[in-house]
Amino acid sequence: MPLREAPRRRTLTVLRMLPSSGTRYALFCSAIFAVAAVQLAFWPLWLTSRGLDATEIGALYAGGLMARVAVTPLLSVLTYHAGDLRRVMLLLSAVALAGFCLFIPAHGFSAMLPITAVTGACLWALPPLTDSAVLQAGLDYGRVRLWGSLTFLVATLIIGRALVGASPDRLLLFLLPAGLALVGSAWTLPRAPIDSPRGDPRGWRALLGQRHAVFFTAAALIQASHSVLNQLSALYWTHLGYSTDTIGWLWADACIAEIMLFYWGRALLARVSPARLLMLGGIAGVVRWSVLATASALPMLIAAQAMHSLTFAATHLGAVNYLLRNVPAAHAGTAQLMYSIVVGIGFGIASLFSGALYQEVGGGAFFAMALMSGFGVVAAAALLRPVPP
Repeated sequence: MPLREAPRRRTLTVLRMLPSSGTRYALFCSAIFAVAAVQLAFWPLWLTSRGLDATEIGALYAGGLMARVAVTPLLSVLTYHAGDLRRVMLLLSAVALAGFCLFIPAHGFSAMLPITAVTGACLWALPPLTDSAVLQAGLDYGRVRLWGSLTFLVATLIIGRALVGASPDRLLLFLLPAGLALVGSAWTLPRAPIDSPRGDPRGWRALLGQRHAVFFTAAALIQASHSVLNQLSALYWTHLGYSTDTIGWLWADACIAEIMLFYWGRALLARVSPARLLMLGGIAGVVRWSVLATASALPMLIAAQAMHSLTFAATHLGAVNYLLRNVPAAHAGTAQLMYSIVVGIGFGIASLFSGALYQEVGGGAFFAMALMSGFGVVAAAALLRPVPP
């Protein structure tokens, strides 16, 4: 018996020597965003070097998102059976790293699709699980999320500079170490035990009520309006004549604005309701995507990217806190799951048509994103009506 207990005791001793829970979650969040810096800002350039066009890139991203939607309920069951969010996050990180290794020999759409589906399902599942663990631990969500944004900022600048005049294959030299950091930081996370799913069995039906349905629609429309930016902006800005170094700075610009909003997020929420934050994000989206559709001058691109603090950060902060304030504790887990699924479906659908649309009209595809944001504003405005007794 003592021999069996020895490895576990050594593990617990090492974990006790690690930094605080907040620091460990911040490191894990940083690793997630190091991967995101590769796959959001520059990955389309690598995909085109492996033989894909814009339509196929959109379909590829959609495949990863839809795979995430398909496995999310299974992950929910796995999480409850594991009884610990840390174990699930470690497993997802390890599978994602294995998928990154498979990208090395892959060429063409048919080879990329299954790898992207697996890695996409794992990576897109990690942020909501991390959000849940951070909120459950009673930590300041905005401050933890801030470190992920800082990592994204630094990584985009470094990668953008490294790619100037270099082959896009150099991206793999950043993706694989980021994957290793993801697994390593997941191993250091504190245990995050969860309750067994004994909540109200009518939770799904309660969340499908009219008001919650309006919320899910608003959040999905505004978040999914980032599809063209996330998947094709690197191609578009390269077409406009900008270098990868400049593209890195444009993404860094967006990240700095996001950091500022998350840093003061708690103070902002004391003055602005979550529904109004959603509206603000949607209105900013209409402006931002319209500017990106028409402008090619660098000052205008910089101004549009600075609005990321509203289109993404304010929307995400508003959505997370709307659920926190308006969903009973018995339905909280179900609400987070539904939010993840609905946003994933929105991104998946938008990704399917945005690639083909970009192939036809180029930067004009951003106008479709502006229209999506406008519909999101209308839905969010409906949340401002008083709740009937």
